[in-house]
Amino acid sequence: MTEQLSLDLPYRTAYGREAFWVAPCNEQAVAWIDKYPDWPVPAVFIYGPSGSGKTHLVHLFTESVIDGRTLTSDYRPPFQKKIAIENVDKLASEEALLHLFNFIKELGGNLLLTGRSMPRFSLPDLQSRMALVPKIEISMPDEQVIQMVAKKAFEDRHILVEESVLNYLATHLTRSFPLVQQVVERADKKSLSVGRKITIPILKQTIDEVIKEQEL
Repeated sequence: MTEQLSLDLPYRTAYGREAFWVAPCNEQAVAWIDKYPDWPVPAVFIYGPSGSGKTHLVHLFTESVIDGRTLTSDYRPPFQKKIAIENVDKLASEEALLHLFNFIKELGGNLLLTGRSMPRFSLPDLQSRMALVPKIEISMPDEQVIQMVAKKAFEDRHILVEESVLNYLATHLTRSFPLVQQVVERADKKSLSVGRKITIPILKQTIDEVIKEQEL
């Protein structure tokens, strides 16, 4: 069979509320987002593995999003009552985050903080503020959540796959959100190159390749 050229066409990740599936592993985090603006605290910290949906929740919360890895001490925050800071566990400047805590308190607003793990800070004032922040973990997903994440990843690429394909992926892949995204992207390219829709054989070949690469 003649292989077709696989084009890396751009696609947009859907961040709408209807595109987020609530499951036991993330329901507490979702509950905090849904509860806003009735937060009893000025800040909330949501943490969990890469690809677990933290960024999706951030975009549901606010359009004012800051990457903590590039947050410097000379940063001037937007005049917004809702600000989200991602990658707090890889923070570039503790002084900048402390300034944001003070800024949002004076403004009467709220901070949504996210990261992969629980951070510890050297600044005593910042550590004391974080000690009072509710910390909500997004845990590792079960097979049902993996299937839903895969379905969304395919839909973001405007690909419809059969339920059997999603079931196969959920039962034959390590429960890792980044791996799901990687397999979906690879399967998409593979199906385009052979001019066929994504089937279980194509998915099996893709999963085997990705797992083998992980073991190298």
